[in-house]
Amino acid sequence: MKLICNFGITFGLFLVPSCVFATQSSLSSSYQQWYTGSLLSPSGALRQGGVTIEPYISYNRPIDNVDAFGHKSPVYGGTQSVANTTLVKYGITNHLSIQLHPQFLYKWKSSYGNGGGQPRIGDLPLDFIWRFIDPNESRLIPAVMIQAGISFPTGRFDRLNATKTNAGGNGNYVFRAALVTQSTYRISGHALRVRGWANVRRSVRDAEIHGISSYGTSQDFIGNAETGMNGQGGVSVEYGINQRWVLACDVARDWSYGSKVKGYNNGVDYVNKTGQGSGDWVVAPAVEYNWSARYGIIAGVSTPFWGKNTTESLSGQVAFDMVF
Repeated sequence: MKLICNFGITFGLFLVPSCVFATQSSLSSSYQQWYTGSLLSPSGALRQGGVTIEPYISYNRPIDNVDAFGHKSPVYGGTQSVANTTLVKYGITNHLSIQLHPQFLYKWKSSYGNGGGQPRIGDLPLDFIWRFIDPNESRLIPAVMIQAGISFPTGRFDRLNATKTNAGGNGNYVFRAALVTQSTYRISGHALRVRGWANVRRSVRDAEIHGISSYGTSQDFIGNAETGMNGQGGVSVEYGINQRWVLACDVARDWSYGSKVKGYNNGVDYVNKTGQGSGDWVVAPAVEYNWSARYGIIAGVSTPFWGKNTTESLSGQVAFDMVF
């Protein structure tokens, strides 16, 4: 029942753009709007031979822990992080693209200062994007795309230090799938782009764990672990003030089932546990500036505004988009 509810909310968010804006008329444009893309929404397939490179820099700081009843308690001495993630995408055909998303992390505990962490490589997602419905603005038909791929466990996940600041991944091969729509409209002479998406991720192979890990195991633990199935559904709106300046905002819901851990502590005490599921709602306002159709920058903040069994964090992000 919980799975049906999660998928229901996720796909409900995915369908919002088509329902809300279906009555808007498509007006002629005096200029072609330039976009960078919002902070959270997945982007679409490229033209054949097209290349997109979009490096992100983000800073994340935990603020509150939220329990199963929504009660909050402040986080003291939590793990902060700076991440560099770069989206690299190539158009194989006019409808099929491939993308890589390498990640580099630096984490530290507030009470330890900057010396508490080390630069680390994160897990590596690889996705294919297929646009199977082309957009038709005059008929209010959105572009519709499917994304599918695998996240490879390239990040460190076990034999961690006591603060876990050298963690970079979860050790699992994770299947990823998403359904994405993108529509463009003209309202009172201003361009409006709307995206809706729903994605799901599921581990296809568990990880062998030794010692302290990203799953919360102890130093003497030996066993296996896998992340719980998780996903996100959301809507993004980008409103063109003029050709160069764009206001963007994402609203998304994250959900996750608990991770599973099996093994032994000290080779004697058997452990078999499943963590609690979690969920939250996130809002991510941002501002875009585009020098041209090829180059743009976006800066904004994403933060949860409701959740359970989760940690609310404030995350500032800046990304530079290059299209060739």
